[in-house]
Amino acid sequence: MKRVALALAVLLAVPLQAQQAPTSEQVHAAERTRLGFGELRRGATSDPGQPHSSNSDEAKVGTFTLPPLYTGAAPTPAAWQTRRAELARLVEDNWTGRIPEVVSQFRVVWRKEAVPSRRGTTAEHWIGQVVAPDGRQGPMIDATITFPQVSGPARARQAPALIDYTYMWPPNFNVAALSGGGPRPPDTVTVALRHGFAHVAYRPQLLQADNAAQMAQGVIGLARWPRERTDWGALRAWAWGASQLREELARDPRISANRISLVGHSRFGKGVLVAAAFDHAFADANVSSSGAGGAKLMRRDFGERWENMASSGAFHWFTPNVMTYASGTRTTADLPIDAHTLIALRAPRPLFVTSGTKEKGDAWVDPTGMWQAVRAAQPAWALSGSAVPGGPMPAPGAAPQAGYTLGWYQHTEGHVPWPGMERFYAHEARFAGSR
Repeated sequence: MKRVALALAVLLAVPLQAQQAPTSEQVHAAERTRLGFGELRRGATSDPGQPHSSNSDEAKVGTFTLPPLYTGAAPTPAAWQTRRAELARLVEDNWTGRIPEVVSQFRVVWRKEAVPSRRGTTAEHWIGQVVAPDGRQGPMIDATITFPQVSGPARARQAPALIDYTYMWPPNFNVAALSGGGPRPPDTVTVALRHGFAHVAYRPQLLQADNAAQMAQGVIGLARWPRERTDWGALRAWAWGASQLREELARDPRISANRISLVGHSRFGKGVLVAAAFDHAFADANVSSSGAGGAKLMRRDFGERWENMASSGAFHWFTPNVMTYASGTRTTADLPIDAHTLIALRAPRPLFVTSGTKEKGDAWVDPTGMWQAVRAAQPAWALSGSAVPGGPMPAPGAAPQAGYTLGWYQHTEGHVPWPGMERFYAHEARFAGSR
């Protein structure tokens, strides 16, 4: 087995043109062996009654202790920034990965062209070619911006912008079926325009593919391949692209530079949380049903587990070091951080975390575990004078408690984002639009 894995590691170092493209399983095996991780424990399945079924019984969750955001007396805002830097490094080294230093020397060369748009609007396709310092051209940052209809003086024409992490669905995929029989999803562009936003359809998969098999061909491979133990994964790569896009949008006189926000669902909810945590220039962010690897407490045994994150189907989202806590005797109890730490990196800036209900299909992402992570992160906002809510977890559909910069809302549908969007727009208007 070791000889096979070593051969895979050598194989993956050969230029891709000279070999057959590896599978995600082969890349996973090569990285695990090269970096010295042992055999990994199997992840959970959502199918009930199977030997490795995930837990869906609150009575079986058990007790756990979260690593504190800080110890002793509450730090001053200045001391919190020092502590935040320490926590950020722990999150990088054990969850999201570090961005290699060479990336700071990457250039993004933008090409923009008008594209057909709906009546009363204009739309443009923006393509940012990523170029390494040695001249190698990498993947592209790809987005379509739909600008709202404008009138009045130039200042009034500046619109807030919403960067929407946008899936690239397979041909003929029935997106409406995702509602599981619930309300038909509204058109996200129409909703953004109605609220006066420029809608930015950002396609992260064109910057870094959402699989391990193509990891070397994305911006991760352009920076350094194979990865080192604490290098970045796709979530951080997508976040880097979102920040580059934000900076370019801020240069456009049609966009309000200080009101560029984010929205993403499921795996893209994870991505949006990472982007907002590390880039405070984003005005607000809607983190929808992000679950494991996002806003869900990983020490809480409910739904998807850390072992799933370390598997061949998901490890490319994270730093290779996630495998540390899925092998041998080490578990999530040994993690020096948890989801509340990642969330707290956003403080004191606005953030909105949403979920569906477990009864309608969101049990896998553990709504209660996400709410508990939000509550555990609230002290980081309290340090800057933000109000901190008390009381039990709000009932699904209950209006968000007003006045909280770190917001929480659980809608009454399943694993879908649109039932929470109106609540997010209200949150953004209060905490970003009032500035």
